[in-house]
Amino acid sequence: MNRTNDQPAEAVPRYDEIAPEMGFREYWYPACLAKEISEKPLPMTLMGEPIMFLRRNGKLYALADECPHRGTRLSLGNCQFPGTNTITCVYHGWTFDVTNGKCVAALTDGPNSAVVNKVSARTYPTTECQGIVWIWMGHQKPVAPEEDIPPLFRQATIVKVVRRLAYGNWRWHVENPGMGHALMLHRSSLFMRVRTYPGFAKNIQPKLSDDGIDGTWLCEYCDDVGMAAEFPGLGVWPQPTLGRGLVHEDMSPLHGVAAKVSLRLPGITRVTHFPINGAMYYEWFVQTDADHYIYFQVCCGYSKTLAERASFLARYHLWGHFSGMIRFNQQDLSMVANSQDFVNRHGSWNGPTKLYAPDCFQLAWRDYAARYARDIAKRPAATANASTVAAGTAAAG
Repeated sequence: MNRTNDQPAEAVPRYDEIAPEMGFREYWYPACLAKEISEKPLPMTLMGEPIMFLRRNGKLYALADECPHRGTRLSLGNCQFPGTNTITCVYHGWTFDVTNGKCVAALTDGPNSAVVNKVSARTYPTTECQGIVWIWMGHQKPVAPEEDIPPLFRQATIVKVVRRLAYGNWRWHVENPGMGHALMLHRSSLFMRVRTYPGFAKNIQPKLSDDGIDGTWLCEYCDDVGMAAEFPGLGVWPQPTLGRGLVHEDMSPLHGVAAKVSLRLPGITRVTHFPINGAMYYEWFVQTDADHYIYFQVCCGYSKTLAERASFLARYHLWGHFSGMIRFNQQDLSMVANSQDFVNRHGSWNGPTKLYAPDCFQLAWRDYAARYARDIAKRPAATANASTVAAGTAAAG
């Protein structure tokens, strides 16, 4: 099969090898909303693993959703000893302490069963932040959640979440952001039809930056944009359309963040002034199985007064939520689904290419991930010093 990729032979296989299908594990990931967790187990599949979330005595716990005995889903069970931190398997009565996963009883074998304290169900570290449940899927000792949950997310006074189960793989979606696709794909969206929108970017420069207080991110910068141009033998593109310029697109720095679009391990997207001006927008992609992932979208506001809060919420609900987070981002999901179909047909995917200048951002992401993912480098990428790694990352572009 002919490919456009002109990268050195070792570059693509290296990334393909280290970017796991299910995602980098040694990070905190959003799983669900805190209000969804109760005494009754909530089953989920994350990174190919069955997991259940539940509360006991008000505290949050996560366990492998399979009994070590015969593999029955523990989430089918319940608490046979009210007031205790236990759950009992519905199949044979094996009972587990949810705080540490240890089997503390096998009911149908009597109180003196030899099974007690001999087997355990895996437990997962969890935390709650901004009404969201976060889980550590890795096997290394968890880092402090603050290392993976961005500071500007934690400081938000308004947090709005949209989740959907999407068809595809996180790797296709994390390589979606950037001006290359935005200036074409989203041109047809209602969100962009009312904005003055350039046709192409000039001299895109990916750089590791720690502007503001949000930590180190791989940011996309560009020197200039072109509104329209003559394409030899074809004509002028883009053509002016009715309605452009009705809405002002705020490109100013937001809380010290100058880049419009940024990426960060384990695969977080950050966009300023989206889906409404003044909002900071984050995306997480949490793989469930080989063909699906949870698309976790978060809009953050920073209102300080009741009037500011009312204005933010009105703009979000009347415009940003549907036109931005739902319809606008649905176009991205459609392209990710197309990439998944391509992979299913051919057995591999076409990566970014140096022949197409805007792909320098995606190439820089690959270099950044290969150098600093905890699963590979065994050190926190979020705390890496931007000045020490900028040269290598920029070289990838």
